[in-house]
Amino acid sequence: MGKIGIVVAVFMLGLLGAVTVPASAADPVFTVATGQEPDNIDVSKTRNPPIIAPSMLNIVEPLIGLAPDGSFVPSLATWTVSPDSKMVEFKLREGVRFHSGDPLTARDIVFSHQRQMMYDENYKRRMRLIDKVEAVDDRTVRFFFKQPDAIFLKSRGPMVLSQAYHDRVGEEEFTKHPNGTGPYRFVSYRPAESLDMAAFDGYWGGAPSIKKARFVFVKDDETRVAKLRAGEVDIIMSTPFSAVDELRAAGFHTASVAVHPTVSLFFDTLNKKAPWGDVRVREALAHAVDADAIVSGLFHGIPKRFPALAPGEVGYAPDLPFYKYDPALAKKLLAEAGRGGGFSMPLYYMTSSYYGLRETAEAVSLYFKAVGVEAQVKGFDAPRLIGMIRAAHKDPNLEFAAVFPHYISVTPEPTEVLSLSFYSSSGYTLYYNPEIDKLFEQASVTIDDTKRAVFIRDAFRILHKDVPFAPLWTNVSVYTMKPTVAFTPVARGFLLMQLKDVHRQ
Repeated sequence: MGKIGIVVAVFMLGLLGAVTVPASAADPVFTVATGQEPDNIDVSKTRNPPIIAPSMLNIVEPLIGLAPDGSFVPSLATWTVSPDSKMVEFKLREGVRFHSGDPLTARDIVFSHQRQMMYDENYKRRMRLIDKVEAVDDRTVRFFFKQPDAIFLKSRGPMVLSQAYHDRVGEEEFTKHPNGTGPYRFVSYRPAESLDMAAFDGYWGGAPSIKKARFVFVKDDETRVAKLRAGEVDIIMSTPFSAVDELRAAGFHTASVAVHPTVSLFFDTLNKKAPWGDVRVREALAHAVDADAIVSGLFHGIPKRFPALAPGEVGYAPDLPFYKYDPALAKKLLAEAGRGGGFSMPLYYMTSSYYGLRETAEAVSLYFKAVGVEAQVKGFDAPRLIGMIRAAHKDPNLEFAAVFPHYISVTPEPTEVLSLSFYSSSGYTLYYNPEIDKLFEQASVTIDDTKRAVFIRDAFRILHKDVPFAPLWTNVSVYTMKPTVAFTPVARGFLLMQLKDVHRQ
């Protein structure tokens, strides 16, 4: 089967009808349709920060702000770094209050840090170089480090929570009713349905123009499109790429930004008994897939493609090649690995959280079949799939291979990529290489970006040779909105929906 035939075989474009705009006045509730439901509305307890970000970061803020271009800016605090880079001092903004009315103090920052260290494994991993955190006075807090930490400021610090509120209402109420300093306050949450919030008029950055908002959780991509066309929602996130051109033609506005994730082939290399425990098999499977055809044939050319990091990122290697589509080479490598007769394998993908994973997994399975490998495609929701990765990390006898939404390119900090997916101490890695551990540790304590880039670049060259992952395409999130809505998304990093940046025209 040719590459165009493979693409067509796994995808059929549905017809879009004309846009329907109700004649009545706009609904006072601004409604966002997203496929990403928080796994926990207590932000300290999430196991998957990217899926809480679109909704919950309107309610709870990190210590450090994010500008529209993706750069880091003072928000709840300004900061200074000691000459030896082992201490960061924050001066809190005056007059900031939580939605509960409690004032923001340095004590809250210490509490927030300690709470996330207790519950959030991702935060604990990022803060591995922390020595101590202390409140100097009501408006001053200091973070001390065992070694210089190049990642800390780019992680934006802890999610800021109120200790006074926690002490007053207790753990159960605190968990059920989020209380932050963000532009919107929590109203209600209906699991698998919606999250309601209202503008916080006491917001330190000024009251937002959208007064009431609702995130509706719509996992099916085409259903989000249908709700927009029917006028049931004001904006949809992660617009199916196949629908973008016709929605624009129908009068809807779009805004696009390259953001997490990088959709990749992801192999468990800890299991040496699995066929893909042999690097020649992993390389063969990488060469078996025509990622350019997937991007052009399935996704209308919208996603980006990078061999690893993107241009402009610290550690970007312009000479790093793509794994070129070469089925003859794939068959040769399989034969060399003693797998010329083919084999069967699982091929998992994450449902609901990101557009295009199912379609990519189905296309990949057909490319694999063309070189004699039978892949059983199975989808699992984010908590289940991440649980499977954690289980495989602990048990080298489990088999895991997936089309996975990796944290690779267009991220705020490339060492976070190494730390999460390829550092042996991470509970989410299915790869072990002491050279990578050493390079990550050197990069994470090197403040100078020019010097740090060398370590990061060397690490990605090793990964490219070992093939624990093979990038297929990097997500471009397309927000589609009613003609009366104006919104510009934040560049880079996680998928966000900052309601304070939305305006009705």
